[in-house]
This record gives sequence, C-alpha cells and structure tokens, in this order.
Amino acid sequence: MPESPIRKLAKYADDAKRAGIHVYHLNIGQPDIATPPQALEAVKNFKQDILSYSPSQGLKSLRTKMVSYYADYGIDLSPDEIIITSGGSEAIMFAYMSCLNPGDEIIVTDPSYANYMAFAISCGAVVKSVKTHIEDGFKLPPVEEFEKQITPKTRAILICNPNNPTGYLYTKQEMRQIRDLVKKYKLYLISDEVYREFIYTKSPYISACHLEGIEQNVILVDSVSKRYSECGIRIGALITKNKAVREAVMKFCQARLSPPLFGQIVAEASLI
Repeated sequence: MPESPIRKLAKYADDAKRAGIHVYHLNIGQPDIATPPQALEAVKNFKQDILSYSPSQGLKSLRTKMVSYYADYGIDLSPDEIIITSGGSEAIMFAYMSCLNPGDEIIVTDPSYANYMAFAISCGAVVKSVKTHIEDGFKLPPVEEFEKQITPKTRAILICNPNNPTGYLYTKQEMRQIRDLVKKYKLYLISDEVYREFIYTKSPYISACHLEGIEQNVILVDSVSKRYSECGIRIGALITKNKAVREAVMKFCQARLSPPLFGQIVAEASLI
C-alpha cells in the first residue's frame, strides 16, 4: 500500500516552519473556517455515565436528521439507507470491499484524491485513470475516453463532485453521461460528495442520487469533516438504496462500531 503523498508533505512543512518560513498548507483538506460553536459546546457539555457501544449502522437519531438534510438538496432517503462510518475514508473502503473482488477494476478521474488509489490497492482492486485537463477547466472527457478503460473486469466508476482537488462541479450533461455509462455497462457509481457546500459558481449541484434509472447502482460517500470543519470528529456516511450492498457493508460494521460520543454530539448539536 503506497504512502499517502498528502501526509508525505507534512514533514517538509514542519521543517520549513522550524526554519521560520510561513507555510500555506495545500496538502491536506482542513477547511480554514471555524468549527460551529454549538458543536464545541456539545463536546464540552456532553454528559453520559458510560460510553457504550452504538449500533453498527450508527445512531438512529443522527441518521434521521441526515434524511432531513439531504431532503433540502432534493435527495429522498430513509434512515435505513444511511450507514454511519468513521469518516468518509471508511465509507470509501467499505464501498470498495463490498463491490470489488481482487483483480476487479474501478475507473477514477485524474487528478483525484490520492487515497482513492491506496484504498483500492489495499482491497486488491485495480484503478484505471481517465485524465482531465486544466486547459478546459477539468471537465469530464468524452465518453469514448471512459470506454477505452472499460474491460470485463470493470465494476465501478468513482467520481468526486465537487471535485477534490480541482474544485470542478460536474454539469447536468456530464452527470447524465456518467449515468448512461453506468447503465450501459451495469456498473456501480461511487460518488464522493463531501464538498457539496463548497461551490463557487452559479451552476446547480447535481448529485449522483438525482440520476434517474441507476438508483440501485449509486453509492454516496459523505462526511461532516469539510462542511462543518470537523475533520477530527471522524463522522462520515455510506448511503445507498441497494439493499444487497448495505447488507455487505454491515458485515464489516459488525466488527467496527460507529463512534457513539461524536455521533450523538453531531445529532444533538443542531448542525443538521
């Protein structure tokens, strides 16, 4: 498993700071906004005699509030379609482990979040890249570029929307292009949408969950880390209407219980 290039830069930044150099951190996705005060108050005032195990799927109170949050974006869910994870990274890992066998292939746009590849390698899967380019604003390439990478071993396409690290927001036409590929080749669509509230244009946000005809193919990855500047709280989610995928994910969750303290804090802090 390769070392994260994001973390690899940290020691150089630390050396530069010790030398008196001001460092602008572009290597890690830590927002430069303050954590909401109600979240910090919830941490300070948390009262519970025993920090017990929580349900493997995550606290029902949190999942219910998340349903309301997604409804504001036109995404229709039930609490049972949401599985709370230890950050978005665990959601990605669980999606890979549930949908990919060793040797299976997943198509990812490039540039992308570096750990998409590391997680795939740890699951024995193979990443096939489709290049996007700064000259045209990192928009999706033509369908033919995707189809060049599709083989009998291809099982999924992974997108990040808005994209990390480019910031690009996929258009309705581009999302429909992805939908048609997913339908044609019977693939999963893993969509990392943790940056949905970081949109700097007037273009509409189109979630993978908005795409008609592939509801059973979509796996949505989310996290509170970015939008609430709560990276250290490690609360993410894997969301899918596909019952078989949820059942597979829950097998991994049996051996890993979602963080009860922070899940309850997020649920009670009126953030969602």
